[in-house]
Amino acid sequence: MARRAELAGDMEWAAEAWRWTACAYHAASLGFHFGTNGHNDRREIVRMRRMAHAAYLRAVRSDPCLARPVWIRCGESFIGGYLRLARKRRSAAVVLFNGLDSICEVEMHAFGDWLLTRGLSVLSLDLPSGLFVTPRQPHLAVEALAPSIADWIATQPTLKPHSIGAFGVSFGGHLVARVLSGDPRFRAGVAVSPAAWMTTKELAHGRVRLMFSIAFDLHSEVEVQALAEKIQISRVGPPRGRLLFYNMEHDELFGAEHKEAYIAWAGPTIDVRSYSAEHVGTSCVHSWMPEACAWLNHELAQKEEPLPC
Repeated sequence: MARRAELAGDMEWAAEAWRWTACAYHAASLGFHFGTNGHNDRREIVRMRRMAHAAYLRAVRSDPCLARPVWIRCGESFIGGYLRLARKRRSAAVVLFNGLDSICEVEMHAFGDWLLTRGLSVLSLDLPSGLFVTPRQPHLAVEALAPSIADWIATQPTLKPHSIGAFGVSFGGHLVARVLSGDPRFRAGVAVSPAAWMTTKELAHGRVRLMFSIAFDLHSEVEVQALAEKIQISRVGPPRGRLLFYNMEHDELFGAEHKEAYIAWAGPTIDVRSYSAEHVGTSCVHSWMPEACAWLNHELAQKEEPLPC
């Protein structure tokens, strides 16, 4: 469909079809999480995600209004991503972080739609996996990247430089909490069913273990255990912005003990809301997502003043 649309000169329709192609490749990759072919399954997941990335870039080339690919320099490395601007002269930006099995071209594009329609620009970053670059450069300590990301946003004339938000589900929510601790320009973040840690219990799920090893490009049990030991929210510096924490009461992956750990970590800066739903509340996203957008809009609309570092 995409190629036929290109030949016909209908670039808007071509962009939509290429975006659907990216969604299809990403959906296909998820099936291999339940496979039993070990290394071959892992290779197919990465291959499908790279194909999804390539298809999305075709969509962006067909319709530049869809998104703008960007590169952000962080020390000696670069982070890739996409900027989508709200239809306002100047808006706050929300940085979107992937979960272990999601990619910014698909799942974060969908979440971004909710934010865009409510006047917030979105910056979807290729984190934590670092699939954009070769060799790959996965990142866990995104708090160390926060100043570089905020500095880049400050160079964009249509974005507010001192009022940045963050959003993520599942492990992406953990990254939201970390980025809030890294720079005071990140004033507010939404974390949906985030992990407070990754121990033997959480990694006992074969699918989660596979997603974790692929997301961080880990190839041995020793590497998995070494990185898992570094994931502990209590060891991260305190948040320098407000955190909206969504607790799903029937979350079998990151349950009530994770919620309590975040409450202890964030103290008075946390706002906890609960839904009677499963992990990340897919079945009731129509309820909590508009609420999350309204909360971010409110927090990011507070008087904007440069904050001390």
